[in-house]
Formats: sequence, structure tokens, C-alpha cells
Amino acid sequence: MVIKRAQKEDADIIGEVHSAAWKQTYQGVFSQEYLDSDLPSARREEFLNSLNDKNCVYLLLKEDDHASGIVKLLVNRNDIEVASFYILEEYRGRGFGRKILEYIFSEYKDRHFVLWVLETNLNARAFYEKCGFELTDKTRLIDRGGKFKQLMYERK
Repeated sequence: MVIKRAQKEDADIIGEVHSAAWKQTYQGVFSQEYLDSDLPSARREEFLNSLNDKNCVYLLLKEDDHASGIVKLLVNRNDIEVASFYILEEYRGRGFGRKILEYIFSEYKDRHFVLWVLETNLNARAFYEKCGFELTDKTRLIDRGGKFKQLMYERK
């Protein structure tokens, strides 16, 4: 697996992979209508707009020269928020997620990490807990074609 910081020329593949992996992750959770509204072109634009933000970092994951996932980080002085972390279904279960987090932890030593996860996403919650994240008491409601509760995790 190769992890690289995404550049402008990666915009199309970032859009494709982000949208596809996001839809795979939330199939059966969010309504089909809401899932269908997530377009690769919008994810591409989101990435291109982030290039002007020095605190936003996208990582592109590749396996055998095929894009396999994306990670979006919001980097502040002391905190790093893992804002998006999506791996295509066909690459899940191979240890990529753990390797990606190890890479991020080594790149940003001595930082406080946070992320939000759906309360009902038990697989993601278990994964993050195995990787050293701890559940906090912070919650929020998000609108994804309906109201969904997210829980905040942190790693100190």
C-alpha cells in the first residue's frame, strides 16, 4: 500500500473514490435518495477547494497502482481531526486502515486526534477503539437526509 498526499492532478480520482467509498459505507443507513445525491464531481470540487486551505490535508491510498481510499485531515496547531476516512469495499479487511492511522500518527507525533463516527456504526467504533481512540462524552446530530447521532472519539 502506498500513501501519498493528494495533489491537484489527483482531483478526479479523489472525487471518484471518496464518493464511491462513502456510498458503500452508508448503504442501508442513509436513504438511497440521499446516497445518490453524493456525486464524484462534488467530492472533486470539495478537494480542489481544500487546496487553498493550509490546514486541510488529503491522503490518497493506492494498492498495486489502484486507488483504494482517501483520508481527509483538518490539521491545527495541537489537534488533528480525521474528517473523512474511507476505503473502498474491495480493499477493506486487509489491515489498510490500521496502516493508514499508524502513518498519520507517525507524521503528526504528539498531537491530539479527534474524529466523529455514527453511533450506529459499530464496526467503525470497534476499529477506532482498537487503534487507541477513546469515546468522549461529546455528541452531535447531523442531517444526512434525516437526523443521525455522531459520537466523538479522541486519541491523546
